[in-house]
Amino acid sequence: MKVFIAVDLEGICGVVSEADTAREGAAAQRARAHMRADLDAVLEGCAAVGAAEVVVCDAHDDGRSLDPAGLPGFVSLVSGSPAPGSMLEGLAPDCDAALFVGYHARAGTAGAVLEHTWDYATFSVRVGELEVGEFGIAALLAGELGVPAVYVSGDDKVAAEARALVPGITATIVKTGIRREAAAFCVPAEARERIARDVRASLAAVRRPAPLVWSGDPLRLTFTRTTFCDLAEICPGAVRLDGRTLEIGGETFADLYRGFLTCLRLAESQG
Repeated sequence: MKVFIAVDLEGICGVVSEADTAREGAAAQRARAHMRADLDAVLEGCAAVGAAEVVVCDAHDDGRSLDPAGLPGFVSLVSGSPAPGSMLEGLAPDCDAALFVGYHARAGTAGAVLEHTWDYATFSVRVGELEVGEFGIAALLAGELGVPAVYVSGDDKVAAEARALVPGITATIVKTGIRREAAAFCVPAEARERIARDVRASLAAVRRPAPLVWSGDPLRLTFTRTTFCDLAEICPGAVRLDGRTLEIGGETFADLYRGFLTCLRLAESQG
């Protein structure tokens, strides 16, 4: 069995503030330690069901939050930025399952811890009538490759979001969101016991959730500011719909995903 794991930071047990997600500082160091502890629990679950190969993508910020030291021999770590696949580098058709660890709810979700979608230039992302965040985008790309999204961990809001998109997905709730930077935490040791147990159950299940299927509709990306849209609209194939919104089409969801990443990188180019 080959497993793909994307690990973000905002949904990790023990993480609650912007200071936790920074590059430097004591809070950031503690958060990265929590991130590795959650990942270790996931890998424990993978090993328990005999996973032969696990590809882990460090999916937070510049992809340099996880230290490869001490990882089991069956694990490879994708690190650094910019990678062609961004948060999903390493996801491939030969993977048997995709797991999303430390994920957070989409931008604008009330009471969700550190909610956003990819970056803070993004107001919303829609595929047809479906509004998606980072989990939904990832599940759609995995689904196009025939890889089921079987597991997610994070707060209660991202668990609800994932369950609505992928019925039957296993979700470990490690904290309950109160406000954007306020949460009620599970005891970390207990949360990690549940993570390992739930990962094991999700991978050992006789029937896994069906891969999420793309509707064929274009992707609509709405930015928080018109300036971001000004910069991004030069992306080939992007059509500007209004001051803050672009529409991205393509023959596959992978086309949409590449266009989406390109638009975000162009929007960030003003810095």
